Amino acid sequence: MVNEILRYVDLIRQRTSKWANQFPERDDIRVGSYGRFNAQTGRFEAEGNVYDPEFQKLLDATDGKLKLSDHPPVFDDEQKDFSVGSLGVRPKEFSLGSDAVEGIDQAKYKEDWHFMQDKRGAMLVMYKPRLQRFPQGKVFEALYQVPELKDKYIVPSVYKCRAYATYLSNKTGEKFSLALLQKGEGDKTQLDWWTDSKVENLQIKTAEDYAFSPLFNCKRKIPLIRPLMRDSPTPDPEDEGFWMECYPPWEPLDDDGEIDPVYDDNQEDDPNVYNPRRDSVYVPYPISDDSDDE
Repeated sequence: MVNEILRYVDLIRQRTSKWANQFPERDDIRVGSYGRFNAQTGRFEAEGNVYDPEFQKLLDATDGKLKLSDHPPVFDDEQKDFSVGSLGVRPKEFSLGSDAVEGIDQAKYKEDWHFMQDKRGAMLVMYKPRLQRFPQGKVFEALYQVPELKDKYIVPSVYKCRAYATYLSNKTGEKFSLALLQKGEGDKTQLDWWTDSKVENLQIKTAEDYAFSPLFNCKRKIPLIRPLMRDSPTPDPEDEGFWMECYPPWEPLDDDGEIDPVYDDNQEDDPNVYNPRRDSVYVPYPISDDSDDE
């Protein structure tokens, strides 16, 4: 049985270093949400949101000055269409002619997608997304002081869009064309997906506003080490400087979203054979050398 959600999230993260939401129509990922990832399903399970009134009480106990209601999430400018595929999956030039469907020449988006035979692949398309995020300034600094956020993942930014398409392949070398058509004029303009595919797992949705959140970022606190010298106090955090990217809580996966063994189980107790679950050094907070890609 294929663990579809976990495999989809894992494949998209490998390509984007961001976290995918396979059901944007159903699961609304909001800026400020905090919680953990379910290692069995790959879904982000929010335990609360920093903009909730209950959380403000926690912030008052540590800061006492900042009111998060005065610093709501902000939207960046509209971006170009976003389309990405996992390793071996690429969008290609739209191959069908203008007679494929009415209005195809004026389509807002149109591409072909090809998937590899015998290899699981994933794709994500977002129509002109906008990044919704924490405002720059004191939000990150104030949140860092809240002890209840220790070991929690927090969502500082979310990609919102009016239309999206997601797909996880079934390893049969699927090929299909996909287009986003515009219907109506003026204030009554609507978006509508068209495809020549009949695959079951293809999700295509549209809305009148930026209702969907197919992709988001997550961060967690970087633990501060007490200085060895008394004259070297721990510096105060500045903006998101003391927050780091999150890493998957699950082990490497196979094509079906199950744990992919990296050693021979028959040699598990052999001290002469390297066992990563036994011999690797435990690092609870791995620090990435990559710069922030927001």
